[in-house]
Amino acid sequence: MNSFSQKKEFDVRKKYSVAQIIKDIDYTEKYLIKFHPDPFRYISKDSLHAFVTFIKSKIDTPLTEMQARFYIKRIVAKIGCGHTDVGASKKYSKAVTKLNRPILPLNTFVVDTNRLFILNNLSADTSIKAGDEILSIDHRPVKNILSTIYSITTSDGYNTTYKKQGVRFYWFKYYYSFCYGFKPEYLVKLKNKNNSISTHTLAAISSLKDTVILPKKDTVICIDKTKTCNYSMLQDDKSIAVLDINGFKGLYWHRFFRRSFHDIKEKKIENVVVDLRDNGGGQINAGLNFLSYLIQQPLVIPFDRKPNLMMFNPKYKMGIGSRLSPFIFSTMMPGLPTHGRYRHYFIRFPKKKKTFKGQIFVLVNGKSFSMSAVVASYLKYKANATIIGEETGGNISGSNAVVSGKIILPNTHIQVFIPMYHLYHDINVKNEGSGLMPDYPTQYSKEDILNGVDMDLIKVFELVK
Repeated sequence: MNSFSQKKEFDVRKKYSVAQIIKDIDYTEKYLIKFHPDPFRYISKDSLHAFVTFIKSKIDTPLTEMQARFYIKRIVAKIGCGHTDVGASKKYSKAVTKLNRPILPLNTFVVDTNRLFILNNLSADTSIKAGDEILSIDHRPVKNILSTIYSITTSDGYNTTYKKQGVRFYWFKYYYSFCYGFKPEYLVKLKNKNNSISTHTLAAISSLKDTVILPKKDTVICIDKTKTCNYSMLQDDKSIAVLDINGFKGLYWHRFFRRSFHDIKEKKIENVVVDLRDNGGGQINAGLNFLSYLIQQPLVIPFDRKPNLMMFNPKYKMGIGSRLSPFIFSTMMPGLPTHGRYRHYFIRFPKKKKTFKGQIFVLVNGKSFSMSAVVASYLKYKANATIIGEETGGNISGSNAVVSGKIILPNTHIQVFIPMYHLYHDINVKNEGSGLMPDYPTQYSKEDILNGVDMDLIKVFELVK
């Protein structure tokens, strides 16, 4: 009996005809252009259509939903919007949660942009060690594999750090199988620590038993925390506080930061580290509330949309609350027509008596996205913060966000998620398709990652001393 098969109501291996896939691709192009608030900022209409035509020429046999999704993700990734993405159909998503899929038995991480190393060996082959470099899988060079994975990963503008960080640890093996298929075994070529080359045929492990063990970091003393935030003091220096924010959302948000900044003021702490690494964003009001403790001027975030009636269009699927949002914004945030668009503003005033006036250090990486990129950019340009790490995944000047809906493709029922609004950063920077660049870039070696060395905090120590 095949241990990787399972009876289910929806057959994820069901195939769709070439004509059905082509129709879904045409539907994607049409309504992506129609509904997206800014589809041609990073690619021209003609270039997008030429790429769609190229993709359609590749389809000459029936495909499963997952295979069709691979091609549609490549198309959607071309517009350069990290908030626009492609998801499985609802039936596929439900079926796959209990499906025992055969996956590569290795957790990995990327150094630079195209070198792949083993973090955890989950196979029965004990000769494979953490730190071994993967050269190829199933005769495919790693450079080609990563290029293919990056081609289906959406990001803001021309950013690549978001793509690189997105395949870390346990995610790489799922991306690999999404691109090339799930297999009962994988042929892996490695370079070992002594530079010898070896080849291993590894039996797949069950996706239901997947696990990851991350290097432990013991650099802070926790004072207070919630599910999304942690307030700490660095063990080596009591004059440095750390606010580690994993997402701008969660219970007790206002109370947590009210207490944290009160404690910082009581202890007369002069340096605050805002850790936004791996922070994928969250609620705009939560982010503005946090910024009001650090920026001594009114905060404004403009956002706008095309002047259309897309909220009434039945092809643009969204919940009733999201569908009513444009009307709520019109009553609570009177808008102005600007450059042919309808613009509103999020506004927050500073907490002048509680505002922190010391030195701010912001730690960022490629997974600092959406609202965390807003916060990092505002702290850089409005609070003179020092940015440490790598380019943020979120664009430096704005993104497409606030409210999102989706289209459902007529044959495969694949879901394409499309935001309604474009959000602008109220800072004087030019949009060149990149994230916020650090003042002090940090480079992590293989050994740093394996040993849990925090190069970003080390840089903070150097700057404070």
